[in-house]
Parts: sequence; C-alpha cells; structure tokens
Amino acid sequence: MRYRISAEKECDIVVLGGGGGGMVAAARAASISGNRVIVLEKTGHTGGAAIYASAHRTFRSKWQKDRGVPDVMDQFIIDGMDRTLWRLDPRLVGNICRATGEFFDWFMEVGEAAKDQFEVGFYVFDGPNGPLGPLLKGSREHWGTGQLFMSTMLNVCRKRGVEVLTRHKVVDVEVKKGKITAVIAETKDSGYLRIACKACILATGSWIRNKEVVEKICPKYLEAKVDIGFSAHCNPNYTGDGIPLAKKAGAFLDYDSFCLRLMGPMSGKTAARTSVVMQNMGYSPYTIFVNLNGKRWCCEAPQRRMGIINSGYALLEQPQAVSFAIFDENNLAAAIKESKEPHSEWGGFLGNPKFPETMDAVYADLARGIGVSNPGHSALAYKAATLQELAKKIGVDGKALKETVANYNAFCEAGMDPDFFKPARNLVPLVKPPFYAVKGPLGTDGAFGGVRVNAEMQAYKEGGGLVEGLYVVGDFASGRHIVLGGGKEQVINDSAWAFAGGFIAGSSACKYLEQAHGSKVSKAGKCSA
Repeated sequence: MRYRISAEKECDIVVLGGGGGGMVAAARAASISGNRVIVLEKTGHTGGAAIYASAHRTFRSKWQKDRGVPDVMDQFIIDGMDRTLWRLDPRLVGNICRATGEFFDWFMEVGEAAKDQFEVGFYVFDGPNGPLGPLLKGSREHWGTGQLFMSTMLNVCRKRGVEVLTRHKVVDVEVKKGKITAVIAETKDSGYLRIACKACILATGSWIRNKEVVEKICPKYLEAKVDIGFSAHCNPNYTGDGIPLAKKAGAFLDYDSFCLRLMGPMSGKTAARTSVVMQNMGYSPYTIFVNLNGKRWCCEAPQRRMGIINSGYALLEQPQAVSFAIFDENNLAAAIKESKEPHSEWGGFLGNPKFPETMDAVYADLARGIGVSNPGHSALAYKAATLQELAKKIGVDGKALKETVANYNAFCEAGMDPDFFKPARNLVPLVKPPFYAVKGPLGTDGAFGGVRVNAEMQAYKEGGGLVEGLYVVGDFASGRHIVLGGGKEQVINDSAWAFAGGFIAGSSACKYLEQAHGSKVSKAGKCSA
C-alpha cells in the first residue's frame, strides 16, 4: 500500500508502543547512549497496562541486598523451569530474572524516587511465602508502583531528548535485506509520518481485541459471548497491531504461545462489588456451584485450590461459561465461623475481605448486594424465599436445581460427596431459607504470545536465525511461558517481563548500534545478556 507521506524524521532507535516495555526500553537506550530515540504510541498517553501494575518480582537488586533480603533467584528459576517443563530458553529466563534487579537499581538512579518509598514485601499473587522484594508504601494493595515507574520513564525520556509521539499509530514498516529501515505512522491529523531507523523495538501489546485472532486461539471464549470488559490487559486498543508488522519483517510468530488467560468464576471481583459478604460467599467451599442447567459442576471453590486463573479454564466448559454460588443461612454461618479461624489457604491479592463483625452488619451488607448490577451485566446477587423462586431469578431450571440441592443435602447427611469429593468438613446442607445466589461469570486477564525472542530480546526469524536490529518486549514477546491445556504457565509475571525485557532490549539495541554503526554506549550500559 502506498501512503501519502506528509512528514519525515529519522532516528537511531524507533520504539513502536509506549507501554511498560516500550517506555523502559526507550528511557534505558537514551540514558546510556547518544542515540536518537523516537517512541510512537497510538493512544493519547504513554504507560499502557503498566500504569495499573501493583508490583513485580525483583531479584538481586542492590536495594534487596542492602536490606538483607534472601537471594532466592536460582530456586525461583528452577521452580519456573520445572513448571514450564524446561521448554523455555534458560538463558532468556536467567537474563530476565537478573534484569529485574538491574532495572530497579537503575530506576532508583535515574528517577526521583527515594529508597524509603519502598518496603520489603511479597508479590501480590505469591503471598507471604513468596520471594521478597521492594513494594511501594502507602498505596492500597500496593497499587501505584506502575504509575511511578511509568512517570519516571517519561521524565527520563524528556530529559534525554527522546521524542515521544502520541496518537501516532504505526501502520506499516519498510524492510530491506531482512531489516526494518523505516516505519510509517498515521498521525492524529490523518497524515502519514515516515521515520527512518537503524533499530526497532516492537512493543505494540497484545491482540485481546482482535476478534479474528481470539477466535483462532480460543473459539469457545467467543461462543460463550463473554463480556471482555476493561482491565489493564483488556484495553480496547490491544488489537494486535504488531502481528502484520512482525510478519513483514520476517519474524517468527510463535502461535503455539498464543493464549487467553481466563479467570473465574469471578464472584469476588466482578460480582456484587457492593457486598463483602457476597464476595466472600462467591469463593466459599460451603456453597454449591451450579451451572445454567442447575447442576453442580465441580468441588466448590476451585478458585481456592487451583487459583482463579486456572479455574477459569474449567468454567469455560460450562454453558455460557457461567456459574452460581448457591447458599442459605446455614452455609453463611459456616463460612463466617471459618473466617474467624487462622488459616493460610487463601490470601494475597485475591484474598477476600473480612466479614462484618456482627450479624446485623452481615445482613445489612447482604441487602446492599441484592439486585445490584454492574454496567453491562444483569443482577449479580440474588435472594429468594424458595429454591423455585431463586431458580427463576437466576434463569436455571427450577426442577433441576431442587433435585441438585436434595442430592447434595443427602451427601451432607451421609458425610460424603460421591459426585465431587468435597471434604466432609465443608458439607453443610441447604435447608434454612432464605436462599441466595452469587453469579460467577468468566473473565480474562488478557491475551499473550507473539514473536519468539532470544536472551537479548532480539526477534527470531521465521525458519531460523535472528532478525537484524529488531527487538520485541511486553505481551507480544514470546519466551517466558508455555501453553498447557489452553492456560498460560509462566516463569515471571507480566510487569516484571515488560520492565526487565524493556531494560534488556534498550541495552541490546544500543549494543547492536555500537557494533554495526559505531554508536557509543556508556560503561553503565553494558548489557546483562
């Protein structure tokens, strides 16, 4: 396709995408060299999903060493490689883990954050037994870390003369002898800007909003008509823009790594937000989980045992990927009693808030959740005097639900669940109305997979070898996870992958330019790869 070029620029490194990985790569490259760097971002602001990041795993930083934090990186890598069946490149995994600490120490040097702004804590999905590292103080569930990182990267870019162009959507690349030599961007004024470059860092994000790709990767997800909603990884702008660019550059698109990360049942985070009690009961093993056919479909509260992400793949097999947690006064009393007992089974980011202290407060809280709906959803929490009435409200067959509850109550009386093997301690009959239901829809934590990269974040070619001067970071870079049963098994979390990968890519691109074009890189810019 021919474009009417209204303006031209040139640079040493062009970064396609101003999200977490892209902004770190740009700031890093500019801070260690005199290379001219341009960032192209199609939205009106930089930061992408990274501005929502709460925390990330960090290893072997000076900050951790100074505070006596145990170095568990090697064991973490072994555990991650075991989990991913040793199918990943250990050099890439090692480089990424080391770069988490290198990035954090560099962030402290180039930014304005004080060291005492952070405290020793654990990554939100790990719980207190996970690796310890720096967490930002004073923010709810440590939200704010990503915002601080991204504002710092933008400030570094401004100070170092990086040209950050928002509302510039990259629509094409020029490739000569297997190398990207220029990119074409559509500007906010509907003209086209051509930027000649010597190296390119691809950070365009995921393809979650590309219906054609989603249908190819997970057709059941579209068949269930799941409302993707909005979250850090489900931004409407994540339309897979990098796919045609990577193809044209001859990069290896690793479709075996493409996956949706499903979550569910989402009773606590998307349902009955106004009611703490409803959130808790949506994750309680003292309920029964029924599908739209009125039938139980699992041993209750799989989110506790499997994690809310893995349990989402089980929920996908149910009609319309929907579940309801059904309970009565007996189940509620059992859940409240359990909540007062010390246990470590359920905690961290997805741990439930505490029940209200008094029963009056419990019932007042319950009332706040009944019939409340989120935008785009029907009511997500329900109450009825009878099971027949409840079934009608939630849209399941009343006869089937009544039979399911009768069978379950018989299991409770026998102290054994032959259908789904629920432990006897959790078998509490539903015989004391009113009856309640909390809807548990399917959700997603985003789409992942893209260009396979090596330990320096350089793109592999289709058919073997490496694409000269092309580096890929963030959700569109493949090499830190495998796909098992449709699910994503990974060695490092998303924000750590983006920040550390961007740090490595910025260093690697400068190292390439030094070798290929004689650009100078400071000693501080020595690449960890």
